[in-house]
Amino acid sequence: MKPFALTTVLRHRKSLEEQAIYSLVKAREAELEAQRQVQEEEAILSSLLETFSREQSLGIEVVKLAQFAQRIDLIAEQVAASKLLLQVKKTEVNRAQDLLISKSKDRKIMETLQQKQDDSWQQYLNQKETATLDEIAVIFHIDKNKE
Repeated sequence: MKPFALTTVLRHRKSLEEQAIYSLVKAREAELEAQRQVQEEEAILSSLLETFSREQSLGIEVVKLAQFAQRIDLIAEQVAASKLLLQVKKTEVNRAQDLLISKSKDRKIMETLQQKQDDSWQQYLNQKETATLDEIAVIFHIDKNKE
């Protein structure tokens, strides 16, 4: 009896692997976007600190000083929040990579199993063919000896 065909299972495993690749790509895109946001906010903070320092050296009103300090604190909080988000995105990328590795291994295992199964089936067919040919040879040999 012919063994179970693993083509459907392999197709499903490849589909799962492709989904994992897609997830990894999306996670990396999100990570890059978060990284870009952190860099932009750090640049804004740096520019704001330079402006604050320059204004302070020229002499600044107390009200403007308080506004600058408040704005700096707000941007610093945004930078911290963005960095936290970036860490979350990096974790998601790592999870997506692990998932992809797992799905790739599963597919490889199934491909190996299918190859071994196909080889085993071919060996079985070859043995059957050899047995049939031997049987035919024996029958012809018996017929020749009777004559």
